[in-house]
Amino acid sequence: MAPSDNTSPGDPMSVPGAKITLPVSIVREGFDTDFIAGARKHFSNMHMQLGGDHALYYTTHMTEFMPAASAYSHGPVSELARKPNPALGALTYTMGDGSQSKPLDVHIHDDASRVQGLMILHKGAVVYEAFPGMLPHQQHIWASVAKSAVGTLLTMLELEGELDTSKPITDYAPGLKGSEWDTVPLIHAMNMASGLDISEDAKATMNPRSVFQRMLSADFGVPNADGVMEDENEVLRGAAQIESEAPGQAARYSSVITKVLVEVVENVTKRTYTDYIGERIWSKIGARAPLVINLSPAGLAIGYGLLNSTLEDLARYALVFTPSWHAVTSAPIVSPEVLRKMQTESSREAYLAGDFTDHSWVPANFGKDMPIFNSHQWDAVWEDGALFKHGNLYQGIYVDPGRDVVGVFFSTSPVNLAPDLNPGYLRAAAKALAGG
Repeated sequence: MAPSDNTSPGDPMSVPGAKITLPVSIVREGFDTDFIAGARKHFSNMHMQLGGDHALYYTTHMTEFMPAASAYSHGPVSELARKPNPALGALTYTMGDGSQSKPLDVHIHDDASRVQGLMILHKGAVVYEAFPGMLPHQQHIWASVAKSAVGTLLTMLELEGELDTSKPITDYAPGLKGSEWDTVPLIHAMNMASGLDISEDAKATMNPRSVFQRMLSADFGVPNADGVMEDENEVLRGAAQIESEAPGQAARYSSVITKVLVEVVENVTKRTYTDYIGERIWSKIGARAPLVINLSPAGLAIGYGLLNSTLEDLARYALVFTPSWHAVTSAPIVSPEVLRKMQTESSREAYLAGDFTDHSWVPANFGKDMPIFNSHQWDAVWEDGALFKHGNLYQGIYVDPGRDVVGVFFSTSPVNLAPDLNPGYLRAAAKALAGG
């Protein structure tokens, strides 16, 4: 497609495939070879984040663009029971501004939402599923939903005595010693309160010279905004402290932190991240397909975002945090102690002082039912113990152990789209299914 008249040669939106002209249903129909050739020609981290036509191909075909490793499932597939609840299609909820949402069925099938697949499970059984923008067997990137696994593995390692979260993160990531990372205790990194200028706010996301975007360029193996191929570790070492802000004081969202935490997992376990998540989680849940993890040029798993799976396998992963873990595995994977730490060990003061509540989906969805804090790489924790993790281009995982409900969704939505309303539907569904 040709650029519109109001774009300039330097405008990322002027690149063919950067804008939305196609419905998400095109993914179900398939792409022709000319479209695929154009997507390959223009591939970059920034181009994908724009959420346009080409992003529909990238999010479902990442192994064509970046090297990857696979974590395999062992044994038989865990067949999920289907108990459709038609009433959920009519579900509405009171949004953050006090207005009423559309019914869930209308929202899901409104192409403006860019939702490709959504599933809700209650007591281990699928009660709602829709795939308007992908086939159920297709894989899709998790985006930052992947961070929940990093936090879970680190919490497991802490409880097993393999690491001390009060120590500086550089004790476990020695390649960053001698930098500002020396000041950051591991627990504050896990809770995204580093005190470093590495936030992933809207300004940093759209600034090609931010640490965040430079890290993405290095990980994607493409030149930065100045045409230079940067070393990913040197980008990290250049992170500066925020003036007058100590670690632990304010929670600021950052994939840069999670990149370092993946390195911590590898250094502590002496295993690749792919092998370790495979051993501890993926091999045990009866997944139908491998978990595919893209790798940086240095070979480190891009565990902050580029995990790829089917939506149903993501739902199987979500179940391990609930009383219905037995639907997918023969023994508990996430212990009550691990879950309790993720539900309780964080700071409301840091959450309110930082930028988590600035993310458009938070106030848009929850109004008076706001999370109390972020924790252990989860974006939101409620007083009732429910947890939620959001992802770029609008992915999500909602885990509600008390109500025994989980919800997962995949989308390909530009960063400037209207706020993602899927989290609100999932929390409202959990309450409806459990009677409040």
